[in-house]
Amino acid sequence: MAGSKTIGYSMAGLAVFIMLIGTIGYTVEGEVEDIPTLNIDGYVFFSEDPLPSNPVGLFVSADTTITWDRDDIFVVIADESKKNQCDGIRSNGGGWIQSESGSKTCQYGDTGYEATASDGNTGVEWHVTSGEYYAGIGTQSGILPAGTELDIQYEVKLSASFPTYLFCFLVGIGGIGLSRME
Repeated sequence: MAGSKTIGYSMAGLAVFIMLIGTIGYTVEGEVEDIPTLNIDGYVFFSEDPLPSNPVGLFVSADTTITWDRDDIFVVIADESKKNQCDGIRSNGGGWIQSESGSKTCQYGDTGYEATASDGNTGVEWHVTSGEYYAGIGTQSGILPAGTELDIQYEVKLSASFPTYLFCFLVGIGGIGLSRME
């Protein structure tokens, strides 16, 4: 029965270790420099490539913070349908369809984004989920552009999610129960 004690203690120890590592988490940081900005008053331009998604979102929580170096720029995160809506605003001639109704669709102040922020020092925070999401930038309405390039810094904090803690708790309890068997 010494084998079941060893296996039980190993299971409990592994569960505690995973919960501890999951609580501490892991942070990935990076920077993207010299992003060209189109300085059209208030409109959002999206990247062509989607942001990396979180395919293991059930077990790992990923929280992203994006900051940038200019005060006249706002940053948004949008799903694929919102990106397509904004990309479709352009007319066939390449110009912008100006709205006379005062609509804020795909402009500064639109509330249809997953996340948005206008303060580059505070940045935008987004809980990464699975699916296709796109980052977009735009010039704030009524503010003259301060340049044509943007530098963005990002930080992604990975940590355990609730189902991981629950699973580890159950494995730990099972391990303790197994170690008590004679």
